[in-house]
Amino acid sequence: MSKALVVYFSHTGENYNVGTIETGNTELLAKEIIRQTGADEFRIVPKKAYPEDYQEAVEVATEERSQDARPEYNGEIDIKDYDTIFLGYPIWWGDLPMVVYSFLDNHDFSGKTVIPFNTHEGSGNAGTYEDLKAELPNANIIGGGFNMTGMRARTEEGIAELGKWLENIKL
Repeated sequence: MSKALVVYFSHTGENYNVGTIETGNTELLAKEIIRQTGADEFRIVPKKAYPEDYQEAVEVATEERSQDARPEYNGEIDIKDYDTIFLGYPIWWGDLPMVVYSFLDNHDFSGKTVIPFNTHEGSGNAGTYEDLKAELPNANIIGGGFNMTGMRARTEEGIAELGKWLENIKL
């Protein structure tokens, strides 16, 4: 496999349909991808954390989306040495969280293979894989990606399903 990186954002605290969690649903998938592929890791951590209370987080995320905000995040990584980038995120109201857009805006994905994966609670990928093609026109976005509900990501069966997907994409 070419040099790979897993970049992801995951929310902890109170999450829809799974309760209060210390490890986010998307992070569970990201860690398994790292374990199975040996990829490097970069977690997108907002400088201003999203509230742990679900309703408060909804309000902040809704406001960010309505303003097309680009929240700052902690740390940085140079992606130039990576050929393949797994990009993970939860679906927030039919879209990527705005802090993920911040990361995308700050990097040149030209010539990179980007493999999206996401968690959701009923919306699948919500059209975000196609949105990524428009957002990153000079990258090769692997269509199909991988998505699963947060509840399923917390099960052995869900992790096994992720493993099968990784085998099938054959990088």
